[in-house]
Amino acid sequence: MQPVNTYASAQARELYSYLLGISGEKMITGQHDYLESPDELSNKVQKISQVYVGVHGYEMGAISGQSAATEAAQRKNVVDSAIRWSRSGGIVTMTFHEALPGKPLTWANVQAKVIQAEFNKYVTPGTTQYNLLIADLDKVAVSLKQLRDAGVPVLWRPYHEMNGDWFWWGNKNNFNQLWNIMYDRFVNTHQLNNLLWVWSPNAPNSYTFPYTPKYPGDDKVDILAVDIYNNDFKQSHYEGLLGLAGDKLIAIGEHGEMPSSEVLQAQPKWVYSMTWGKMLTEDNTTDQIQEYMNNPRSLTRDDVKKGLTAIQQLI
Repeated sequence: MQPVNTYASAQARELYSYLLGISGEKMITGQHDYLESPDELSNKVQKISQVYVGVHGYEMGAISGQSAATEAAQRKNVVDSAIRWSRSGGIVTMTFHEALPGKPLTWANVQAKVIQAEFNKYVTPGTTQYNLLIADLDKVAVSLKQLRDAGVPVLWRPYHEMNGDWFWWGNKNNFNQLWNIMYDRFVNTHQLNNLLWVWSPNAPNSYTFPYTPKYPGDDKVDILAVDIYNNDFKQSHYEGLLGLAGDKLIAIGEHGEMPSSEVLQAQPKWVYSMTWGKMLTEDNTTDQIQEYMNNPRSLTRDDVKKGLTAIQQLI
């Protein structure tokens, strides 16, 4: 098994090998932080449990009405934090809540209602909308290049929950075209060979759609993740993703409630899971956080550092 990008960096390959090695045996703990405060909640986990999570989640999308200058400054803070985190031995994952290209950087524009005919314009080369999309991608590529040049591999998780209808890219019959445009732009134009590509639908429940129609394909995805909320850790969600993944890695892209010991025992193939933002303490008690961090199956940043060091020595 190799990353889908033939030119993946040495660091990306080392990370991928490490994840393959723990699959079925251990799961790396994770915590997401917001664009405006990229270390707040990861530090909070450490204060509660006395150990750092192994996967630090970051945001690349601005959603609070920021100016372009503020967005750039906040992304620089994220990049600086991610470099520090990686050099401390941890794993970096990044989410991109992209406002509808050309619109103000607000949450409302991330959740803009876009009909299929309008969406088609964003994935059709030569249109005004397509050019706005490319401009957005080129801007975020600047930050990802800084990470590439610093030797930081990134679990890149864009356009998540695409099998729901709450984001502008959601529930579109040609979602894969959007994914492919980003993949081509980042890999072939910008040489972002530090990225491992994480596709992350929502759990298929009463208000979402099945996984498979929105899957970009084995040649464009390294890790299949699923977003799970309201303790919806159904075995069918796990087995359905595992069936689609085949030999590929699977993860829990984000969750509110942390998976219990029983879930981790019954669903051993998750290679990492990530608590979403403030849901850390809104959806979990101190005891639950400590149990998650100290579970025999769980890996912390110190564990990851040892594992990655061992992989580097082998390679």
